[in-house]
Amino acid sequence: MSAKQVIPLPLPLHPHSRRRAEGKTRSFSLHFLTIQRVLTMTKTTKTTATTQRDLYAEVTNKIIGLIEQGVAPWRRTWSQYGLARNYATGHIYSGINMVLMNMTLHPIPYFMSFNQIQEKGGRIRKGAKAEMVIYFNVYYKDGQDNTLSKETAAAMHRAGQDVQILKFIKYYNVFNVADIEGIEFEIPEIQLKANDQIEACDRIIREMPKRPKIETINANSAFYAPVPDIVNMPDIRQFDSPEAFYATFFHELAHSTGHASRLAREAILNPSKFGTERYSQEELIAEMAASFLCASVQIDYDEITENSAAYLAGWLKVLKEDSRFIFKAAAEAQKAADFILGKRAEE
Repeated sequence: MSAKQVIPLPLPLHPHSRRRAEGKTRSFSLHFLTIQRVLTMTKTTKTTATTQRDLYAEVTNKIIGLIEQGVAPWRRTWSQYGLARNYATGHIYSGINMVLMNMTLHPIPYFMSFNQIQEKGGRIRKGAKAEMVIYFNVYYKDGQDNTLSKETAAAMHRAGQDVQILKFIKYYNVFNVADIEGIEFEIPEIQLKANDQIEACDRIIREMPKRPKIETINANSAFYAPVPDIVNMPDIRQFDSPEAFYATFFHELAHSTGHASRLAREAILNPSKFGTERYSQEELIAEMAASFLCASVQIDYDEITENSAAYLAGWLKVLKEDSRFIFKAAAEAQKAADFILGKRAEE
């Protein structure tokens, strides 16, 4: 197949057991977040009826369902057509949407909104199901409940003043290109050769900003040591495959982004014991960040760490107790991956 050509789009196939994100319709939650307190309100609007829904719980339950099957849904989040994206804009989904949009039924992970389809003269196939893209509207207020601009809020925060952050969790529907009629799609195949993949991995490691020291103090273990700020990595020949080596390397580099000189995550600044929520969240951040990096270079690494059963059990426990856990972990994982890739983090 050439690098870019017009191809017939298949209907959705039977999924691999780990991939599913059903589309939902018209609801949102209002999330007030302050340093001292979290207050959540949920409101749902429909044309004919009003029912309550919790987007946090819906997404979390999807993730829980897959993990209970022994599957980490953030693994192997790429296909021969690249990462899931909006076809009209080319935007590649990130954070929690990278997980959701890459685990759908569709073999070609390209999507469009209803308005984008109409603008291009297309129509939605009868019986098609929408997928849900999560986003947040963010507002800032001072102690007197005055609305602030993002820049003013940042300046006040740097000055040590209290700033209230109001986050509105929302979503909009998108449809896969296989469910869209009346538009002739050009779908490029994006496939790196093995040598290109290895070079891309090496380049990520080599060009990481503020990179920690990389040493082999212990040839039998891969780990990140926060105090000396060192990533310990065994030789690549000790791993079953280059993919396993680089996935592990990315995992440890993700931990290192929590150092005070980088993103300053609490779990790295003040480490917790195995099994605690903070420990579980930090491991999930590193796991997801490594998967995001693997996806960026099309590394096919579908196994979990050697402690997979213990990690999965730990994540399940916290996910069931805190429906916002996966959102927080995905956001921090995206920050970690972006830091390693040298991308400027958003304020």
